[in-house]
Amino acid sequence: MRGFSVGVCTMVLGVGVLGDAARAQGWSNAGGNAGRNGSFATLGPDAADLAWQGGRSSIIAWQPVIDGSRVFLVRQTGFPPETTASPVVAMDLETGRELWAANIPANSGDWTTWVMGARDGRVYASRSGNGSSVSARFFCLNASNGATIWQSVQTIDAGAYDGVVFAENGDLIVGGFRTVRRVRAADGGTVWTADRLCSVSGNCGGAVHGGAVYIADAVPGGHAIKKFDLATGAFRYQSPTMAGFTIQNSPMVGPDGTVYLNRVQNNAAVDFFYAFEDTGSALVERWRVESRWTTGSEFAATQDGVYVPFRDNSIRLLRAQDGVQIASTGVLAQPLSSPRMAVDASGRLYMSNGEFAQGRFFAFNADLSLRWSVGVTNVNIGAPAFGPEGTLVVAGVGTNVRAYRTDRCQADFDGDGFVDFFDLSAFAECFEGGTCPPGKNADFDGDGFVDFFDFQAYASAFEAGC
Repeated sequence: MRGFSVGVCTMVLGVGVLGDAARAQGWSNAGGNAGRNGSFATLGPDAADLAWQGGRSSIIAWQPVIDGSRVFLVRQTGFPPETTASPVVAMDLETGRELWAANIPANSGDWTTWVMGARDGRVYASRSGNGSSVSARFFCLNASNGATIWQSVQTIDAGAYDGVVFAENGDLIVGGFRTVRRVRAADGGTVWTADRLCSVSGNCGGAVHGGAVYIADAVPGGHAIKKFDLATGAFRYQSPTMAGFTIQNSPMVGPDGTVYLNRVQNNAAVDFFYAFEDTGSALVERWRVESRWTTGSEFAATQDGVYVPFRDNSIRLLRAQDGVQIASTGVLAQPLSSPRMAVDASGRLYMSNGEFAQGRFFAFNADLSLRWSVGVTNVNIGAPAFGPEGTLVVAGVGTNVRAYRTDRCQADFDGDGFVDFFDLSAFAECFEGGTCPPGKNADFDGDGFVDFFDFQAYASAFEAGC
């Protein structure tokens, strides 16, 4: 072990901060990351292995977000108009213990609280929304204690179904009904504002990839994906027009840069799932397939494929390049109204169906055969959210907050069931920037950096065994 450590110590120079996908292995916003593509770099639970359950009661299930070892969610106590009710609650991801609760100040006419996202030790929340009919400031809270750091300079009209995404430096990209804007994480000031026209007053969020912001807007004859410059907010170009009158889903960008949109309105003539390629000078339609009507959905994509809801109530994995089917769940017994998805490092799909009386959460194998599922009444948009060690949080109504986690030996770095020299070799290759085993990355201590402390942490785990 001593000889190995000396060799690995020399690898530290030049290894820096992890990218967004691996940053603390958190779930920063509704779609999990800047592209809203639901892809995360660890393994999810193998079975419905309950780590903990319970929490404050809520009359509606809202999207949880995760930053490091904390999960943040709103537990709604009443219907608007509210005064100090419906707090943002922070819970310990490991144990489910409540850490703090903070009420967002409410002015007359404000809507219920929603958590916008969490990142870099901060959590953001507002009382704006109600289909963009309520504008309000948003608040930046200290993730460790809930104290207010700042409130935004300008009001926003985005809500829980719009969501936000983050630029690489942590700035927020907020998509509202009439504008999309970039807001500084440092102080809540506006970096830029761009005009837009969302299809309906809600589900107006954007996605970020490669220095661009992508949104779906109403245009003459239907809808188009529009591209804006992430740094300046300048409009660049838009996709060909997609026919249809309304839409209640936001676009996402796959890890490979493919831009996707489920452009649907419950009309078979115009309900299609689209894939676009950004060539650098134009957004070109790559393919489209007939799709199921959904609202307020968050979809998932991998480097090679995307998960699409079909009209027969199945989910199908289609190849990113040409839309050819790779796998299918077959027809599901429970309906899909607002599915929200995530895909783990081994290609397993996790999904809530967004239903109420028939609310359910599913886990599928990489071939989309069913692995396990659990009933979650009135799940709405309360799942999924993934954190370190593949901990999955699902929020329902009442006190139904659950965390699922499959305990794994961290020293078994190559995942073969043994702790031996091959694990040392696998960690060394990953640490040097080479190929990492599925569900693993070199940030072994989970602090967002790859450095000597990760080597120390792995050496301790290896010596301890399992």
